[in-house]
Amino acid sequence: MKFYLVLIALLSLLIIPAAMGQDISVDQLKQKAAQSADNITTYTYARSSESRIDYSNDSINEMLDLEKGTEGKVNLTTQTGWWSHKLTDKETGEVLTWQGYYLNNSEYWKEGDNWTQFNLTDPKAVMEDYNELPSQIGLINYSDMKIVGTDKIDGMDCYKLAGMPVSAIEMAILGVQLFASYLGSPFSLPDDFGNESFDFDETELLNNSNVTITAWISKDTSLLRRIEIDSDLTIDPSILDIEETDFEIVSSLHEVTDYGNYGAPVQITLPAEAQNLTYRTKGADWRWAVFGLLEP
Repeated sequence: MKFYLVLIALLSLLIIPAAMGQDISVDQLKQKAAQSADNITTYTYARSSESRIDYSNDSINEMLDLEKGTEGKVNLTTQTGWWSHKLTDKETGEVLTWQGYYLNNSEYWKEGDNWTQFNLTDPKAVMEDYNELPSQIGLINYSDMKIVGTDKIDGMDCYKLAGMPVSAIEMAILGVQLFASYLGSPFSLPDDFGNESFDFDETELLNNSNVTITAWISKDTSLLRRIEIDSDLTIDPSILDIEETDFEIVSSLHEVTDYGNYGAPVQITLPAEAQNLTYRTKGADWRWAVFGLLEP
């Protein structure tokens, strides 16, 4: 009998600390992260993205392999923002670069060596695009997340969360990925593809896809330090509900974003070279859309 009592006591020593170590619930952590994000004035971020798309049928076997590096700065006090993208086609070596500036209620892009000022109908909405942190916090809040452990990011102790977005958010992510993947394909597009009226089999799309979210939130400040998104999608004519010759498109996206320098001084100024610019509405190389689900 004493042996069993000792065994139970030892098991209790192993189990109880693990239970006690969970000092916060997922809902509490989500709420604290949202509150912390509401109170920030400045931050920076760095993102790495990789996307691979395979196109195949009886006669075609092609691949699109892209990577993108991104940096960004946001100052909510002065209502200014900046980002820089470098998109590389790994197969051809072609590089596309962009920089975006938002200040004085105006937006400017530098594409290669060319500068453009956009005619904005809603400057406030554009600034909200540059301030991407609330949307990332929203993605976490609208995902079925679990605390799966702790980790260190840049030497800071963080809770690690993992899970999947709710179906409506997942469909929005997959819808953009579907459009981006098929837009650059060697297969002919349906006439109404890209229109709001275009319909596809959402159930089949969900059954042939997977989206996972992993996030790291600071224990001390409840600020988001890192978010990682993985999305895999397989497309065929049955999912698109079209009568076409048989084909398959397999698309994968892996994206990691680090956030930091919360509250640190951030100054954003427009370079003098931007004086030589043109005016237009937005538009860019179609490959931009491959990373469209998380673009600022």
